[in-house]
Amino acid sequence: MGQYFKVVNITKKEQMRPHNFGSGAKLMEFSSDGMSIMQGLAILLADGNGRGGGDLRSENPIVGSWAGDQIVITGDYADEGNFTEDPQKNLYDVSNDYKDVSFEVQRALADDSWW
Repeated sequence: MGQYFKVVNITKKEQMRPHNFGSGAKLMEFSSDGMSIMQGLAILLADGNGRGGGDLRSENPIVGSWAGDQIVITGDYADEGNFTEDPQKNLYDVSNDYKDVSFEVQRALADDSWW
């Protein structure tokens, strides 16, 4: 099988799932995939988008909304108690209750004709 990963914003209690971007969920599948969850992570972390050539052409407020937050790429085999209040659960499982912003990020990417 293998370990499956997702991107989690602990600060905002939000997440993105690789499968929602058409990417595999294993670390090396989504981290080396072209326009995918990693591009979504880049626009979430972008500080100062829209000020130069090559920036994402989108006014969507989600762009840059994770800048400065505590972000973890967590796997379903992650250690229990890391980044969680429950020592019996791992972040992958706890974050199942977090808001999934995958499709909102995709809408922001789709604002730009290049994407």
